[in-house]
Amino acid sequence: MKATTRCAPRWRRREPDVDSYTPTENTRIRRRPERGHYDRALVHAILDEALVCHVGFVADGMPRVMPTTIVRIGDAVYLHGSPQNRMLTTLAAGAPACITVTHVDAIVAGRSGFGCSVDYRSVVIYGHGEVVEGEDKAGVLDAVIESFLPGHRVRPYKASEIGATLILRFPLDEVSAKVRDLGVKEVDGDYDLDLWAGVIPLHIVPGEIRDCPRLKPGIATPDYAREYRGPARTAPA
Repeated sequence: MKATTRCAPRWRRREPDVDSYTPTENTRIRRRPERGHYDRALVHAILDEALVCHVGFVADGMPRVMPTTIVRIGDAVYLHGSPQNRMLTTLAAGAPACITVTHVDAIVAGRSGFGCSVDYRSVVIYGHGEVVEGEDKAGVLDAVIESFLPGHRVRPYKASEIGATLILRFPLDEVSAKVRDLGVKEVDGDYDLDLWAGVIPLHIVPGEIRDCPRLKPGIATPDYAREYRGPARTAPA
């Protein structure tokens, strides 16, 4: 069946005409404040590169942290899954969430144990989820697919599939980024030691593609799959 092209969802909001988010008591960086950032473009770039996030919440009096997929659309992020998913149902009922994304960019090898570290980029979001309803749900699912595999074509969603999906929207009202990109940084006396120090960059490296064994004859592996280099760095605006 031929894939459909969907119009931009009517629920997309224009992003505020400001370059930075306003720090709050939750998002203000206190430990290593020089690594804290509230730049809107940086926050969006870190979120757009994420394949998964981790969601912290409290259910039945117990703290929980769960991994799940995430997508940014405009000035909000979206989580989706089964209506029986405990995390989503708890958040849909009004529980606050703490959503985090982290990219480890390099291993930093120092001359001392305290000089060893990682270079990283991270985002922390605090907020409450808003349930996405009706025809808007298909637009979010389209954005999820486009964010982790740009150009991939799928058949139209079935009404039963849309009905069996719970989607939550989290506005980026309380959000901050934290970045370490210093490489090796040590106390002055350690630089003179006869020990190696340096940085080992880390990247997502796709492996060899495996076509579905039940592909119809004549269907070739598409260029977007063969040329895939990692998650999309620019999500829908």
